[in-house]
Amino acid sequence: MIKINFSKGKIIISMLLCFLPAVIGLYAWLYYDLIFKLASTIWVLVAATVFYLRLQQLNRYRRGEAALTIDEHTLLNSSVLKPQQIPWTDIDYFVTGLYRTNSIFIKLNDLSSLKKEKTSRLIHLLSFIDRNLSTKPASFWIDMDVIDIKEKELLSMLLQRLKK
Repeated sequence: MIKINFSKGKIIISMLLCFLPAVIGLYAWLYYDLIFKLASTIWVLVAATVFYLRLQQLNRYRRGEAALTIDEHTLLNSSVLKPQQIPWTDIDYFVTGLYRTNSIFIKLNDLSSLKKEKTSRLIHLLSFIDRNLSTKPASFWIDMDVIDIKEKELLSMLLQRLKK
């Protein structure tokens, strides 16, 4: 079993960067017209969502949970909002270089094979928004921005395990 940990420094820097849209959004609310207020509200909501995700990741780091756990039968991805355990037999391949990010997308053979788990209302709402705004579900992204390993190293480990 291989455990890959979160990077506390990367999480904290990302959380601090989430405050910038809040400050700009507050400024827009005070001094600009309605269209700027609407746009800044959306921007602040996106930043708040990212901040909430980073807060969840920081809590997992403090509890000593790994960001990724690679074992013989499954890949446990805890770098996303709701940790996702995926059997290796369900993974088709891994995709990088999408949307100008350095995250890794897990392409599955069949999405219907994963069991549905009961989640909190907030996570359910964020998942609903993600499903309707994105072609790739957020629960199948490996968030490289907060993991303490280089993308190429992780990708080679994942591909090596997938070939077994």
